[in-house]
Amino acid sequence: MFSLMANCCSWLKRWREPARKVTLVMVGLDNAGKTATVRGIQGESPLDVAPTVGFSKVDLKQGKFEVTIFDLGGGKRIRGIWKNYYSESYGVVFVVDSSDVQRIHETRDTMAEVLRHPRIAGKPVLVLANKQDRDGAMAEADIIENLSLEKLVNENKCLCQIEPCSAVLGYGKKIDKSIKNGLNWLLNNIAKDYEAITERVQRDTAEQRVQEDQDKKERAERVKRIREERDRQEREEAEKAGREIKEEESEDADMSNPFQPINHIVAENENKSKQETEMKKQGEEVVQDGKEEEEEEEEEEESERQTPESPESGPTDQTKKKMKKIRLKRKNRVDPLVTDDAAKSPTPPPAPAHAV
Repeated sequence: MFSLMANCCSWLKRWREPARKVTLVMVGLDNAGKTATVRGIQGESPLDVAPTVGFSKVDLKQGKFEVTIFDLGGGKRIRGIWKNYYSESYGVVFVVDSSDVQRIHETRDTMAEVLRHPRIAGKPVLVLANKQDRDGAMAEADIIENLSLEKLVNENKCLCQIEPCSAVLGYGKKIDKSIKNGLNWLLNNIAKDYEAITERVQRDTAEQRVQEDQDKKERAERVKRIREERDRQEREEAEKAGREIKEEESEDADMSNPFQPINHIVAENENKSKQETEMKKQGEEVVQDGKEEEEEEEEEEESERQTPESPESGPTDQTKKKMKKIRLKRKNRVDPLVTDDAAKSPTPPPAPAHAV
């Protein structure tokens, strides 16, 4: 009876425990099958997988754990970023291509570099000997021997488990049992020492942040020194050439504020509109003056045509027609010249009176 009650209490206690958050890093050479393995664990098809450029992040629920897996690219140029993820990892999944015999020594050197890192040493490691479905794949014993696995894990005090598997044979509930068993082994060993690993992760993460801040400051100082050295060289060259150097003002002083108050913009628009209306008015006045002058000239010509012509006044009218009136703009006139012929021409005699 008491044992039953104790079992119920322990079960209830485990059931009420919050899910533990665990971060894992999955590493290995390129084309080892890391992304296919992650997709199989996640429940997606592992077929037609493109090479990982950089890294990919996968979140999944595995029993009482909330697992985050960082799938890191395995190319030579990308392996340098692996160390940036070691501080927050609780364990390591190292994927090996069992069929790639030619690169087995490169795999050994890469694994040794990973396990010897101070932020990985002592953490549990799962080795997945992938691609066992291919012809010529190495057996578990051969992989252990070629990788010098026993020596590496003993030197770095890492718990290690190797699982021969094939990631493309299934996914989800039908995933290769070796992958599932290996993942359960890794999470159970993390759970046994979860508090200590969590404390170590927090400490390593804080140290890494401090180191990153220090690296940023050092880079900024290097850039500053390079700029100062370059400016000094430019000044010396300019002094040798006899040219004056204008000191560069601060960017804040040079940079004009692109955001102006709305009142200034409204005032500028009003001034522009006033200038445009004044220009239009001046243009209309000029056009109106021209029209008035043309109308006056037309009226004068019409009045001249309407005056009766007599045979006696022939020479005088002809001289008047030949005469031109000189005009200036804005109704300024010049009186016509008086010719001698017009002055000498006698006035016409009065008409004879009719007898009544």
